[in-house]
Amino acid sequence: MDLDDIRASVRGEGDAGETPSAGHGISSMMKVVLIALAVLMIGEIYSISRIATMGKAFQAQNARTRKELIAQFNDQLSAKLMSFEHANQAQLEALKGDMDQASRHLGAQRGELRRDRAMVTKLQAEHTQQMDDLKHEIALKADQQQLGALTADVSDTKTDLNKTKKSVQDLVNSFGMTRTRFGTLIARNHDEIDALRKLGQRDYYEFTLVRHHPIHLANIGLDLKKTNKKHHRFSVNLLVDDVWVERDHRTIDEPIFFTTRASRSFCELVVNKVDKGVITGYISTPKGMTQMASRSEGPQ
Repeated sequence: MDLDDIRASVRGEGDAGETPSAGHGISSMMKVVLIALAVLMIGEIYSISRIATMGKAFQAQNARTRKELIAQFNDQLSAKLMSFEHANQAQLEALKGDMDQASRHLGAQRGELRRDRAMVTKLQAEHTQQMDDLKHEIALKADQQQLGALTADVSDTKTDLNKTKKSVQDLVNSFGMTRTRFGTLIARNHDEIDALRKLGQRDYYEFTLVRHHPIHLANIGLDLKKTNKKHHRFSVNLLVDDVWVERDHRTIDEPIFFTTRASRSFCELVVNKVDKGVITGYISTPKGMTQMASRSEGPQ
């Protein structure tokens, strides 16, 4: 065998020895790639599982939060509804109280109106009786002289009445006084009371009445029960002929009429000013009524 054949043989053996080594390198690389892919898949699966777990936890937390918010909203709504119901209940109670008070006041006014109508009927009957007595007296005085004297008295009385009417009209024009349904004038202050007193038709007694301090004036007892300065209202009790009479929820310059055994005519009480626990006004009585009452209450 020559040298070229030996070299060729050696080269062939070298190529044959290199083929298994190259195949082994490729197999190792595939294993590394597969392992890397497996690691990536495991990581992906772990990530997906983690995300799913976090999603469930978030949903549970969201459900709890929503439930708490709904419960809190229901509690707040219930509290507001309860407060609104209490407020409405309080307003209804207050309205009911006002309506009850107004009903009682209306009933009291109706009772007073009935008494005033009865008083007017009584006064009308007394006036009719007085006219009948006067007619009877005129019929008895058949004598011409007596009839003339009576005519002169009637004429003088008519003249005095006209003067009185003129004086009253002057007072109405000067002071702007209001006339009651019985024809008397209502004084609103001390000056107007003096002006009415100067007419000489009635007696006037001014007073200042303090709550819890009853007074006795013109044979009439007065006891102040309560006042409302803001609305100029008051409630007072009158002692008339040993009987207490209530007059509730009256206003200033509103006459309160009443009668006594001492006079056929009526008396009136007028309050001109209302302060806290104090009222100021006057009592008007027929001329000479207190003197007649004093004589009637004297020794029998």
